[in-house]
Amino acid sequence: MNSDPFRESLSRIPSSQGKTLIELSEAAPVLVVFLRHGGCPFCRQVLDQLKSLSAQLAERHLQLAIVHMMDEKEASSLLARYELRNVYSFSDPDRTLYELFQVRRGSLAETVGPAVWWSGFKSTVLSGYLPGIPGKDVQQLGAALILDQGKVVASYFSKNSADLPDWNQLLSCELPRE
Repeated sequence: MNSDPFRESLSRIPSSQGKTLIELSEAAPVLVVFLRHGGCPFCRQVLDQLKSLSAQLAERHLQLAIVHMMDEKEASSLLARYELRNVYSFSDPDRTLYELFQVRRGSLAETVGPAVWWSGFKSTVLSGYLPGIPGKDVQQLGAALILDQGKVVASYFSKNSADLPDWNQLLSCELPRE
């Protein structure tokens, strides 16, 4: 019997609700969002965008899973603030899933450099996504991908901490089940 190390790895890490990404992706396609640290204003902006996308996700029959580096209590509080209590939440402080999906860490310039400053100003001051206490790994970048039957069918990897996915483009991908 052939083993698939990727699928095996996905089956070892349960969400706070007890389901793994492989179980979720076998049942229905999953939008998996990798957050930066919990204090990041861009992370908060992504959560707010996900809240706004709930109808679009339901229309596409996509489940939502959020991977983060926070402990469950901190994550639960942050997700509740954005009305995302019922999403699958994966606490990954050791960055196992981040590494498995090759979500890279940014350089200092990519996380707090001058190219990020203007976006940070707009996100915090103009849009009100105030930063919190910096989290475990402030250099971890974000990503979003669609996982279907254990395979990545679409993905977006942030180029810097202010680079957020184009949700319409990502969600318009063709799903194998359709």
